[in-house]
Amino acid sequence: MSGAAYAVSEPPRSVTVDASVIQIDEPRYLGTRLRAETVLTDSEGRDFALGDLLGKPLILLLSYYGCDGTCPTMNMELAKVLAKVERFRLGEDYRVLTVSFDARDSEQTAAGFLAKTGAVPESMRGGWRHAVVKNRDVAGFAGDMGFRFFWSDAAKTFLHPNVLVFLTPQGRVARYIYGTRMDARTVELALTDADWDRIADSVAVFDILVGACFSYNYAEGRYQPNYAQLIGIGSFLLGLTLMGYGAWAYRRGKKGRINV
Repeated sequence: MSGAAYAVSEPPRSVTVDASVIQIDEPRYLGTRLRAETVLTDSEGRDFALGDLLGKPLILLLSYYGCDGTCPTMNMELAKVLAKVERFRLGEDYRVLTVSFDARDSEQTAAGFLAKTGAVPESMRGGWRHAVVKNRDVAGFAGDMGFRFFWSDAAKTFLHPNVLVFLTPQGRVARYIYGTRMDARTVELALTDADWDRIADSVAVFDILVGACFSYNYAEGRYQPNYAQLIGIGSFLLGLTLMGYGAWAYRRGKKGRINV
């Protein structure tokens, strides 16, 4: 298994894994509403419900705190990417939540993970929390969004997808972005998708145009220009231009005949 989209959480030890086993069935889970009443405990020992973080788009990252490979890397890379996001502000326009899928983790191991890795700068911690599922039903919580993970006795580590799950303000799954596709532009577009209801009801013309002009390519796992939409908009604008020019030419010609 290669790359960051599907990986073991530490260097592999001659383990062969079929990536399809942990691949997320996106068409099945997109639009799924996660349970807002799910109780979590953060790295400072505070209990809260998932619903407490909703009302704004939420970036959800599933990791485990005993990992010394891809999990801290995903958290650190996400912090670097978010520092480059200019369109939306962490804590004000969206939030981030890292949740462990290892039932053995606790608020103490979450705090240890943060202290050891320095994954999240202090400036971001107001909008980003690290937590564990209170009732230890991590399989149920992860399964609700199609996230599957397995313990490998051979590698002595978890096998899991490295993915960001974007939730709408209502807690529905809006987009999956894999580690290999993580960049500031992609995150901004995914946040636009996740918060489309608010954007469509506002005067955020820029965000409306961006949302209309880019579409998500599931086959490639990335955003790309919506060529059909762009051609349609271009044809419409060209038609308006020709109509305006025709009306102007007609009036000018008519005025010339009257003057003669």
